[in-house]
Amino acid sequence: MNSRRRNVSDDPQTTRRRSSRLSSDELLLSIPIDLVIEIFSRLPLKSIRWASVLRRSDLTELFLTKSLAHPQLLFVRRKESKVIFCSSSQPQNLVENLSPIAVDHHIAFPFERVYDISSSVNGYVSISDYRMLKRRKTPEFVGVICNPSTRQCFTLPKMKTKKKTAVRSFLGYDPIEKQHKVLAMIWQKDGAEMHQVLTLKGNGNMTWRFIECRIQHSFPGRECICINGVLYYNAKVSKGDNMILYFDVRSEKYIYVKFMERGMFHATLINFQGKLVSLMILEDPEKHEWSKHIFILPPTWKDLVGEKILYFVGVTATNEFVFSPSSSSDLYYVYYYNFDKETITRVQIQGIGAFERDKGSRALTFLDHVEHLKLM
Repeated sequence: MNSRRRNVSDDPQTTRRRSSRLSSDELLLSIPIDLVIEIFSRLPLKSIRWASVLRRSDLTELFLTKSLAHPQLLFVRRKESKVIFCSSSQPQNLVENLSPIAVDHHIAFPFERVYDISSSVNGYVSISDYRMLKRRKTPEFVGVICNPSTRQCFTLPKMKTKKKTAVRSFLGYDPIEKQHKVLAMIWQKDGAEMHQVLTLKGNGNMTWRFIECRIQHSFPGRECICINGVLYYNAKVSKGDNMILYFDVRSEKYIYVKFMERGMFHATLINFQGKLVSLMILEDPEKHEWSKHIFILPPTWKDLVGEKILYFVGVTATNEFVFSPSSSSDLYYVYYYNFDKETITRVQIQGIGAFERDKGSRALTFLDHVEHLKLM
């Protein structure tokens, strides 16, 4: 009697079914990013599956690449002892009757007294908190890094110093090594400066390193932006002249650029077509060359905006100036001004809620936020 056992590998139908199956990695990457985030966010951070997937650099980089192709608007709202994060899609094709956009991914982190909130840097946000530490009689400024996508908040380790009077820190990202770093500057009572760098690592083994800065300058302003792996911030030299310092995140070297006009210390720094803009465009950092551009708002601006006080947010990749309000009684709008076409578009953002700045609540809007699933 012939055996009824059949070799499965010889079955062409079984072979076709096996070859058509997706691997677990391919299946995971085929799922939309927002759905993956929702699935994993329901698991505790100590979950083995959560950690094993999100600690794989190949998958997190693939998710980041997909997210970079579809940047988001990030809304950070400070309310009493909490910082609330939510995001929405960033309009790519602005039309006159654009439908309202709903926010999602609400997450709140506890804080004591928030002093400063940085813009989103490749998915991470840096926050300076004035809090009371253990075994301390007076509060101190503490640096905190937040990743809204993984719902994590990480307190930076204490810097290597005992005597300090002022501290300013900025978050940067090196796109070549794919590494976040924190640049911290300390000014002591005797006028001495100390500069330190911290590389953010997922294993928790992080220590501050001293670096040299040969450009003597004053305590920097709050404005800072990271463009293509370079941190730019405002400062002053001993003569009182304004200057822009830029710090290469990868090489950890400083360079400075002279401002061509005074009164620019508190100017907003933005990314315009890959160049630094502060009312004037920095054309060539090495030659200290700036160019001035003047943009005149059309009459339709007043019809849409009215008497509202708006903050300048930045410039999109399609050449729109973006503005957002400092307060909202009922509806929250983001305004886009295309200076090439001289058109203005108002986009309603649903889900942020009403707030008033003078009651301890303020909302910040950031462009080009990306979902970064790397665990801290």
